[in-house]
Amino acid sequence: MTDLERGVYEHLADRDLGAPPYLYAGTMTYDSHTGERPMRILWQLHHALPADVYATARAIAA
Repeated sequence: MTDLERGVYEHLADRDLGAPPYLYAGTMTYDSHTGERPMRILWQLHHALPADVYATARAIAA
């Protein structure tokens, strides 16, 4: 049974993208993960990030 089937929803709030201090990016669904320490988790956002936030997040992740 998946989280969605159980009525469980994950939400993304990030504080490392600059101003404003916190960004609520909405709900997401687990896609996959790799590794252990650190673990990389891939999520599918239900709504796209604004273009400027996406560009900042990509730069931080690179």
